[in-house]
Amino acid sequence: MFQFPHAFRRPGPLGVACLAGLLAASVLPTTLAAQRERVTVRMESFGGTPVTVPAGTTAREEFTQQALQITLSQRLVRQQGNTIVLVGGQWRAVRAALPRAPLTNRPGAVGDAFTSLQVATAELMLLRSVGDRHTLVSLLRPGLYGDAFRVEGAAFVDRIVSPRTTIGAGLSYASSFGRLLPIPVVHVLSRPSRRLLVDALLPARGDLWWMPRKGLDVGLNASLVGAQYGLSETQRIAGSDALWLANATVGPQLRWAPRGGKWQLTGDAGMTVLRRLEYVRDGRRVADLAPGNVPYVRLGAQRLF
Repeated sequence: MFQFPHAFRRPGPLGVACLAGLLAASVLPTTLAAQRERVTVRMESFGGTPVTVPAGTTAREEFTQQALQITLSQRLVRQQGNTIVLVGGQWRAVRAALPRAPLTNRPGAVGDAFTSLQVATAELMLLRSVGDRHTLVSLLRPGLYGDAFRVEGAAFVDRIVSPRTTIGAGLSYASSFGRLLPIPVVHVLSRPSRRLLVDALLPARGDLWWMPRKGLDVGLNASLVGAQYGLSETQRIAGSDALWLANATVGPQLRWAPRGGKWQLTGDAGMTVLRRLEYVRDGRRVADLAPGNVPYVRLGAQRLF
């Protein structure tokens, strides 16, 4: 299961996509534990909480947040067999109750206080086996993050340390924390027993899976999902030009293949443990809304390679 270089010589669904999704989780804040998915559709919703509303703006009484994410991926294999290329794309839309400037024709009116924030990107990933123990991975993710165009990416190296354990490390340049930063990452993939899997790519996420039978996985998840959004003129408040938005969550999770095939239904729920919701200008904070921790739920469907 963990002999990735051998899997590259005769590519199988796990050998390629386990690394692909593991790296993606480090630089793609909206890719949650995506190990080997060709298609993913996922919805999430966070509970309401009061926030600190900047002076001169209006807002609803509670801050709420929902999101819809669609991810597509296609695998290409060179004849040599030790190099794999994955191409794809991702679209994520967040609907949040954010402060607005008062309507000019009705001072003090809230109006439609829900703001739509979107990320639409292309993805190019290259995986190459080096020797019998190492895999080099690189990823580029150009696209629109709100109203801002930029390229996020990463470089990653995995090493097989035993037949059941792979450990790796790398560096990503991404906005997983809500703020665009260079982020060191550490990858641990281990299967201590036939039914137990430890799968972590810190600080983006960590998963513990128990697999009681084929087609059913039950586990615990800790993840960090965020992005730095460029704001349009109508979305800006307090002189801001960008929004830092991120949620760190912890809770149980489930994957179920109803007929044991490639389609899976997924779900997880729990609580946020850290949150970021800040308006910034030229990289400096101008308003911190300081949302409280709330329960969340995510539901989705995915098709494996």
